[in-house]
Amino acid sequence: MGPLQPRWTIKSDVSTRPRLRRQVVIKLRRIFKLTRCLPAQSKQSIRSQPIPEPVKGHVQVRVEAAAFNPVDYKVLLSQIYDNYPHPFVQKFPTVLGWDAAGKVTKIGPDVTNFKVGDRVAFLCMPVFDGGKTHGERGAFQQYALADIRLAAKIPGTADYDSASSFPVGGNTAAAALYSQLKFTAPWLAGEGAYKGEKIVILGGSSSVGSYAIQLAALSGFEVITTSSPAHFDYLKSLGASAVIDRSATDVAAQILAAADGPVKYVVDSISLPPTQLFGVEILQPKGSLVLVTRIQPPTKEAADAKEITLLGTVGSAGLYFSEPFWNSIKGLVERGVLKFNRPTVLPGGLRAWEEGFELHRQGKVSGTKLVIRPQETK
Repeated sequence: MGPLQPRWTIKSDVSTRPRLRRQVVIKLRRIFKLTRCLPAQSKQSIRSQPIPEPVKGHVQVRVEAAAFNPVDYKVLLSQIYDNYPHPFVQKFPTVLGWDAAGKVTKIGPDVTNFKVGDRVAFLCMPVFDGGKTHGERGAFQQYALADIRLAAKIPGTADYDSASSFPVGGNTAAAALYSQLKFTAPWLAGEGAYKGEKIVILGGSSSVGSYAIQLAALSGFEVITTSSPAHFDYLKSLGASAVIDRSATDVAAQILAAADGPVKYVVDSISLPPTQLFGVEILQPKGSLVLVTRIQPPTKEAADAKEITLLGTVGSAGLYFSEPFWNSIKGLVERGVLKFNRPTVLPGGLRAWEEGFELHRQGKVSGTKLVIRPQETK
C-alpha cells in the first residue's frame, strides 16, 4: 500500500462574503496522492497533507463515518464573523468535527487497551485545551487521531454510521446525569438504583436527549420527555415512560401530570433560551436543571427566584472523563440496552460538509443524526 503520506483537505474560503475575517480549513486525509481545488470563489477547496502519526495516549483511526453536531457550524461562525461571541479556533488551518467512528490503523507508544483492527467510536477534540487547535483530531477527514480516554470499542454488529452518533451525545448525556447531577452510574454499580424516581428530559429526539433517556432508564428512572409526535414511538422504544408533545399549549401541565408530583430534575438537551426558561418553570423550588449550552441571563434570574441549581456540560470542563463509561459501551450495545442514534447519510463524502452545516443552522435536523463517509469522497 506504500507509506501513508498525503491527505486531502477541504478549504473554506470566505473572502467574498461581507463582515468576514478568518479562513477555516477542513482537512480530509487520504492515503492516495490526489489533489483537487474547487474554484476560488467557492467556500471550500480540497488538498492533500500527511497523515498524522499517533502520539502518546492516542491511536490513529481510518475514519469511516463522521457525524455532525450543532456546535460544528457555531464554531465555524465564531471564526468568520467579527461580532460572533466566543471564537474557538486560535490557529489556522484546522479540522472541525467532534464525532467519528472507524478502524484503528496504528497505536501510540504507550497504548495497551486498543490494537490495530479495533472498531471504535471516539469523541474528537479539535479545538479544546484552552483554545489550542488540534486539527489532527478533527472528525471531518479520512484519518484522525483518537484520544483513548474518549474512545469506545464497538461490536461487529454495529455499523459505523450509527456508532459515529454516540461520542458527543452519549458523553454529554452521561456528564449531565452522573457528573452534574451526581447520580451513581450504571457502570459503577448504579444500574436500576433510582427505580421509582422521575426525571424530565427536554428534547428527547435530539442526540443528547435520546442517549439521556436510555441512560436514565438504565439507572431506573421513570423518564418524561418532550418531542414532536412523529418521534413518540421511537422515544418510548428507548425507555421513555411518557412523551409529551412539545408544541402542546398545555405542555407544562401535561409534564406535571405525568410526574404525578413535583419535578426535581430536568435535563434540557436543547438549551435554547425558551427551553431554559421552560425548564425553570416546571421545576420545583430548589430543583436542579442541567443545560448543554451557556446559561442565559434571564434563566439565571428566574432560577435564582426559585433557588434552582443550574448545572452545565459546556466545553472541555463539561466532558465526562470516565474509563469505566467508555469501556462499558460495547457491552451495553450488545445487551440491547443502548441503541445508537438513527443516522441519515449525506452522499458525497466530505463534499457534503457544507450541506450538513446548513441543515443544522436552519434547524432542519430532528430525530436523526447527519453523517458523512469520508472514504467515499471523490
